[in-house]
Amino acid sequence: MKILATPWTAPAAWKTNNSQINGGKLKTDYYDDYANHLNKYVTYMKSQGVTIDVVSIQNEPDYHPDYDSMEWTGTELRNFVRDHGAKIKNTKLMAAESTGMEYDLTDPILSNATARDNTSYIGGHLYGTEDSGRLKAYSLADRYNKPVWMTEWNYHKAAGDTSTTWGDPSNQAVWDETLDEVMRTVHRSMESNWSAYIWWYGKRYYSFIGDGSAGTTTGAPLKRGYAFSQYAKYVRPGDQRVALTKSSQASRLEVTAYQGGGKIKLVILNRSTRAVDNVVIQAPKTVTKAKNYVTSKSANASSQATSVNGEQVTVSIPARSISTVVLTQ
Repeated sequence: MKILATPWTAPAAWKTNNSQINGGKLKTDYYDDYANHLNKYVTYMKSQGVTIDVVSIQNEPDYHPDYDSMEWTGTELRNFVRDHGAKIKNTKLMAAESTGMEYDLTDPILSNATARDNTSYIGGHLYGTEDSGRLKAYSLADRYNKPVWMTEWNYHKAAGDTSTTWGDPSNQAVWDETLDEVMRTVHRSMESNWSAYIWWYGKRYYSFIGDGSAGTTTGAPLKRGYAFSQYAKYVRPGDQRVALTKSSQASRLEVTAYQGGGKIKLVILNRSTRAVDNVVIQAPKTVTKAKNYVTSKSANASSQATSVNGEQVTVSIPARSISTVVLTQ
């Protein structure tokens, strides 16, 4: 497990609007204090037995709602990271977690050698990112070997906030949104060479685990949770995404592959209305064991049949489903 800590505001007295809410900028006179503030948090958590693996500079620096928030420009972020980033120790630094992976907030950091050296991760949220054409590889981050993390998305338009359909595992609208919006964006994020995908709220009526509202049962896994587990349970921290080639017969399938722990894991989305039977997976060397799990409107991470023949594994992929095939070599 890795822990990412994200601040939403500096103390009110350090900000231009003298408030923790409604945006406002960090006064330049307090840049040093803010770096020490973040560093003290990391140190305190360490003293409590909790390691903060990554600390962000700011949640959504391009958004100033009527709750805890703080605004930054790309130039301001660059200056802070360049001049004060090295003071935040015993963790790794992330910038800039904009609402939509806005390059103008992170390009200045990546383009400055000192700021770049002080930054370990590039982060951003998914709101509007696809519509703006930024759900793709971030070439400047890739050039400098900076992993890109998608650190927040929340999408739940399939039903209203009080609709009991969220607790109905067979509801078609909820499953369609899960497969066509949520899981599709996970797939596209991985295809974009991003290294993490963080969903906002693990326990919520429209999320992975029910919270007791909108027809859900507190603590019970929801359909969206089973679907997300097709990635999260099998593609583990430290795994590497690996290249693959699809034949024309597999054109309807969206596939990414990962390697780690002596296993190859393939996550396969079939968003079409037709099953794809007898899919042959050609591995780079002999497979000793293969497991296949599927989530669909009617199945929850259910084990499926596989056939192993040397370096080849044959599986069938149901319509409107997400599958994970785990190969042990």
